[in-house]
Amino acid sequence: MADPRCPQCDVAGMSHIVSKESTERSKTKQPWFLVVHCDQCGHVYGVLAKHTFSQPVTPRLTLPGL
Repeated sequence: MADPRCPQCDVAGMSHIVSKESTERSKTKQPWFLVVHCDQCGHVYGVLAKHTFSQPVTPRLTLPGL
């Protein structure tokens, strides 16, 4: 099994891929996103949404005119 390797500093291993919660918070104190990065050089692999806004969706039923 191959270990992931950082493209910037060339360190290898899953243990070097870490995440950190954003300082920005929702009204319920949940972080808005996670930043996934290398713990050796700080190379950012990606940003993942952690807090999302949702609205309830009411199903609409349309009947053809009779």
